[in-house]
Order: sequence, then structure tokens, then C-alpha cells
Amino acid sequence: MNAAELKFGIPDIDLGCISGTRINPSSFAGHELIVLFCPSDANAAAREIAAYHRYSIEFANRDAWLLTFADESGDITADGLGRVLTIPDPNRHAWVAFCNATAHPEVFDRSSGATFLFMRGGGLHRYWLGRGHADEVLAELQIPSFDHTHYSGS
Repeated sequence: MNAAELKFGIPDIDLGCISGTRINPSSFAGHELIVLFCPSDANAAAREIAAYHRYSIEFANRDAWLLTFADESGDITADGLGRVLTIPDPNRHAWVAFCNATAHPEVFDRSSGATFLFMRGGGLHRYWLGRGHADEVLAELQIPSFDHTHYSGS
């Protein structure tokens, strides 16, 4: 796997959006950052995005940003949401960079997806393998910030 530079623990990589905008996840240091890698199956990806979208107000109230990544397409249709723009990652550079930010990158499976939670200081707080963790992410964000002193995979 290729190494990526880290800034405050968040991978410092330049990514292109379908709209032509460039984005670097490390620029979100100072905010809580949720990084969602959608599962490869388009229907599962749409359900995953819908689950996170359900908490968009709560995430905004915590000053948390959500970055979503898809294997190929940047357009995933989720019921009731219209079209949701995600960052395409067809060459999996972002996937590799975020997995390598953990102590155990070998446990990840791109087709299943994953979620990474970075705290305001940029440190990786926790990650989840697979999908279906929106409720757990919200619960972690609701813990007072002084309790965010560890990270763990699950």
C-alpha cells in the first residue's frame, strides 16, 4: 500500500470531485470529520448515505463534516434525497490512505465500506468496518469532547 502524508492524523491527499472542485481531507482539521466509504453495491451505498443524511442536522450542530466516497460513480440516488454528490475514488487512493491511518489496514474490505471518525484536533478517534454505523457515529459525537481520548476499531 502507498503511504500518504498525514496532517494532524487526517490523510493529506488532494482529491478531485466530479464537479471539478479539489478537496483535501486534512483541511477539515479543527472540525469533527466523518469519512464514509460507501459499500460497492449501489443500493447498499444509497441506504448508507440515507442513514447518515438522517442525522445531517445533528452533525451540523456538532460542527461535524461528512465526506463520502464511492468506488466509481459520484452520483448515487438515495430514496427521498434526490442525487447526493460523493467523491469518486476509482483508483482507491483515498481508501488506502484512510486505512493506513489505522493500526490494522489489513482488516478492511473495500466492497463492504467503512467509516472513520476524526476529532477536532485531527486525531483518528474510531473506525467501523462495513456499513450500518450512523447511529454509533452520532452517539460518539454526543459524548463530551473531553472523553475523546482514545480510538478503536470495531
